[in-house]
Amino acid sequence: MFISAGAEALHQKFRDRSDESWLDILVTSLRTPQIDGVEMPGFPEESFQRALHGHANEVSLHEAHSFFREVKAYAQYAGHPVAPHRTLLDFGCGWGRVLRLFMKDIEPGNLYGADSTSRFLMEARRCNPALSFLACGQAPGLILKEASLDYVVSWSVFSHLDEYLATRWVEEFWRLLKPGGLVFLTTQSRRFIGFCAEQRVKRASGIKLEHGWHEACADSFTDEAGANSRFEAGEFLHAASVAAPHPQSHYGEAIIPRGYVVKHWSRLFRLVTYMDNPVRLPQVLIVLQKPLIEGARI
Repeated sequence: MFISAGAEALHQKFRDRSDESWLDILVTSLRTPQIDGVEMPGFPEESFQRALHGHANEVSLHEAHSFFREVKAYAQYAGHPVAPHRTLLDFGCGWGRVLRLFMKDIEPGNLYGADSTSRFLMEARRCNPALSFLACGQAPGLILKEASLDYVVSWSVFSHLDEYLATRWVEEFWRLLKPGGLVFLTTQSRRFIGFCAEQRVKRASGIKLEHGWHEACADSFTDEAGANSRFEAGEFLHAASVAAPHPQSHYGEAIIPRGYVVKHWSRLFRLVTYMDNPVRLPQVLIVLQKPLIEGARI
C-alpha cells in the first residue's frame, strides 16, 4: 500500500502530542493548511458539513474529539490500548472527520474508512488522500481480510440502521476483528423518544424546525408511550421515513437498549460498556470486545 510522505510526516511530527494539543492543532488547521512544516488534511465546505452533522468546523471537530477520547480510554480499559501498529476501521466515515484524529496515534497505513455514500467518499479522498477510503454497500461485506482489524469505530451510524442491517454489520465486525479487538458504536438514548416528541410540539405550534433532520425526528416514534414500553422490554426501536420494501426503509432513527445488546450480541461479543452520559457524549456509546482465543496475547 502506498502511503504519502505527508501522512507519515504528520504521524511522526505529532505522535507525542497530548490529545488536547492535537485537538488544538486540528482546529488551527481549519485556517492554516500547513503546521510545523506538515501539510494537514483539508476540510469540506461548511455547508457540506452542516448538511451532514448539523454543525461544522470547530464544533464538529470537538464532537469527534470527544468520541476519539472515549475510544482511547475504553481501549486502554479493555486491555487493547491504541498504538501505532494497531489497525482501525471507521465504519460510516463520512468525509473522514473522526478518522483523521487517529493519524496521531496509529500509522496511516493502518487506518481505513468505509462508507456507502459516494459523495461522502469523494470528499473524504479529496480532503485526506493519504488514507484508504473504501466503498461499501448497505449490507456487508467489506473487502478486508478476516481477523485483520484491532478496532472498528462507528459514530452515529447505528443511530440510523434498522435491526436487520445492524445485526448483519455487527456480524461482519466480528469477522474482521482480531481476537480481543473492539467495536465502538453509538446509538440514540431513550431520551431521544422525548426529543422527537418535542419536535412535534414545536411543529404543531408553528415553530420552524432548525434542521431537516428535526423534521424526520418529528415523524419518528409517534407513539411515545409505546416506544418507552418497548425500550424497557429491551426491543430494538427503529423509525423509517419510508416503508419496506423500499431500500431506504432500512435507514431512519434507531434506539438500541442495553437489554437488546446483552440478549442478541453477547453470542459474538463481550459487552465492555453501555455508556449513556450526555455530559460526555450526545449519543449512547456501546463498546464490544471479541473474545480472546485461549492463550492468545493482545
